[in-house]
Amino acid sequence: MDGNGSASTPYVISTGSATTALEVTDTPTVDLTLTGDGSAGAPYTVSAAVILDPAPPGGGTNLVQAGPDGLFLECEQVRGCFSAGDGAGYDEATGVITARPSTDAGNVLSYGTDGGLLVPPGGAPADPTVVEAGDSTTVDNTVTGTGSAADPYVVTSAVILDPSPPQGGDNLIQAGPDGLFMECADVRGCFSAGDGAGYDEATGVITARPSTDAGNSLAYGTDGGLLVPPAEALEVGCGLQGEGTVASPLAAFPIAGEQAWADDWDCDAAAHSTLKCDPDTGALWAPPEHTSAALTFQQSHPFGTPTFTGPTAFLIADANAWAEATYTADSLTTCRGMSFSTRFTGHAEISWPANSTFDLGYAIQVNGGALAVRQTHSKLTAGAAGRERWTFGVSQAVMLAAHTGYAVRVYPAIRVTAGSVTIQQWITDTDLIGVTR
Repeated sequence: MDGNGSASTPYVISTGSATTALEVTDTPTVDLTLTGDGSAGAPYTVSAAVILDPAPPGGGTNLVQAGPDGLFLECEQVRGCFSAGDGAGYDEATGVITARPSTDAGNVLSYGTDGGLLVPPGGAPADPTVVEAGDSTTVDNTVTGTGSAADPYVVTSAVILDPSPPQGGDNLIQAGPDGLFMECADVRGCFSAGDGAGYDEATGVITARPSTDAGNSLAYGTDGGLLVPPAEALEVGCGLQGEGTVASPLAAFPIAGEQAWADDWDCDAAAHSTLKCDPDTGALWAPPEHTSAALTFQQSHPFGTPTFTGPTAFLIADANAWAEATYTADSLTTCRGMSFSTRFTGHAEISWPANSTFDLGYAIQVNGGALAVRQTHSKLTAGAAGRERWTFGVSQAVMLAAHTGYAVRVYPAIRVTAGSVTIQQWITDTDLIGVTR
């Protein structure tokens, strides 16, 4: 048997060519245990134990218990969970719940001969009618009389006026011989004038109060309303547009430049200008500046004058003889993507004996990936011996997202299909151009 019984390495039992694996998984309520190795002498034994929460979520004691014969929950454990409230009696020792009639005088509710609640027919014994006065916080009731025909009950009520209102002021409501009252004169003192308002307490007249500060154009119109005279027309300078009205608000004129747009472009200025206005902040913005870079350098590959005898597949002339064009992320811009292109121009001087045929090219590697040969020049017809110089090139271009680097490496490569070839010299010109998108 292999494995240790864990989730990642379960028990595995070898039975000839077949394999049996057995593992156990616990749950929040059951703890499983696996013993044995599955053999005849030590068979698998799976045992389980119920898990009882020692600290239930409600903060109380777990009522479920485990005994030698299994889980149990008896009446004794749950009786303490209940208690008696109004109108009920409860014996925690026996679990008996009963109704509890009030002991107040005159209560006619009792227990019947069958143990049920009983109200005798007719209710309470006939008693004289009693009328009591119940007051509230705003009305004082009074009951007089005995309820007889000669002296009937009389209920009278009087409104209560608070002599000390909660805010500490005087109570504005008054009681007169004809009822409650409150007049304008009683409430006018409750108001006063603040900023921008005038108030005459004697008359109760409220007015607007224009500031006397110099330059204030607010005044009263001929109809007594507040008047702000129309403002003089705005003079709009360079870079602004609009009249400063609701229909034509003053705004930035989104065309950038120090001269007329038409001097350089024949497209629509409002549609193609790069100056923008953020609708959330009102800020003007333009896209990040474009940048570009161009570079050319030449490298003579120092691998001597190696000779290759065919037939061969494409071979790298020398793993240490390479040329590379690289763009380092964010070296020209931290905002825009890049259009990156490079061209490798090879100048190879090759010699060969009679009846040799071969192909030249570059093995290209992008971002350290796999090599891929691009064939650029071939001698396909066997003939006399020779020595010549050829110029050929390969290109690589890519559109890069922002914050992305790129590296292109080329190795001189050769394939001899017949005879032999000697590389006398191999020079590579590397051109690279980077332009922001």
